Amino acid sequence: MAEDDLEEKAKNIIDKKEGLTKGPSPLLDSLKRRWYRFKLNPLSLLGLSIAIITIFLAIFGEHVAPHPEHGWYYHNYPARFTEPFETLTYPLGTDDYGRCILSRIILGFRYSVRMAAVVLGLTLPVGVTSGLVAGYHRNTWVDTLIMRFSDVFVAVPPLVLALSITGILEPTAENAMIAVSLGWWPWYARITYNNVSSLVNEEFIKASQIMGANKFHIMFKNLLPNALGPILTKASLDVGLVILIGASLSFVGLGAQAPTPDLGTMVAAGITWFPSRWWPVILPSLAISFIILGFNLLGDGIQEAFEEAH
Repeated sequence: MAEDDLEEKAKNIIDKKEGLTKGPSPLLDSLKRRWYRFKLNPLSLLGLSIAIITIFLAIFGEHVAPHPEHGWYYHNYPARFTEPFETLTYPLGTDDYGRCILSRIILGFRYSVRMAAVVLGLTLPVGVTSGLVAGYHRNTWVDTLIMRFSDVFVAVPPLVLALSITGILEPTAENAMIAVSLGWWPWYARITYNNVSSLVNEEFIKASQIMGANKFHIMFKNLLPNALGPILTKASLDVGLVILIGASLSFVGLGAQAPTPDLGTMVAAGITWFPSRWWPVILPSLAISFIILGFNLLGDGIQEAFEEAH
């Protein structure tokens, strides 16, 4: 009887933690509460709007750009260095080849978003899983092995590591993505490890163990959902940072190569004529800042939503 009472108490603790006593749709209720907190901040909504615009242009840029053919090999020397707002044909002016800068910026969003999507798509599963396993097995050889291995990569700044790797490999956008990914996963491992380490001794984890749940169930069903807020916050903030590093690699010739309409490549190409012809440099730089601002505001909003939710 005592064992049955202990299991019943453990089940009640788990149900309370997972929100199962609050109604038939605890997940939906949780999302509603987080969305309510998120939308209270106008800057969070601004960040979300910028993120949606960025992703929309990344997907449908060729249909939105006024001159999509200017994205790659295209010469129009009579129109070279047309100033912004000088003509409606080229609202943001043209570059040294006579290509529409507005069109190339819009098309450049695709490469920026792809860079962030690939890097985070590779690093999130590896980093989160590593931190989850290490945090659950805290103070064991598993913890020591995973976290000391991640420390090797953390010791080198991501941009320096990416520059070193891309300097050895062929300078392409794909190699730049791989290089950035190699130095990015440990940060997700560490943030997951820190959150899981603080949760692993909570009552609902002990209750799951008493109920006979296996390690996989505890890690991915009990621990991970409760550590998700900081992970999502960092991921949204990292979008802008990854794009900035990708643009930096392209700027020094180790990322996307001309005539690819990458924002970093555009800045590098226009720097020769700066400052007398400022628009081929300033306008792509502002586009990069626009993306970074949007995802930073979005990350701040996600952080507030998850903090209030707890």
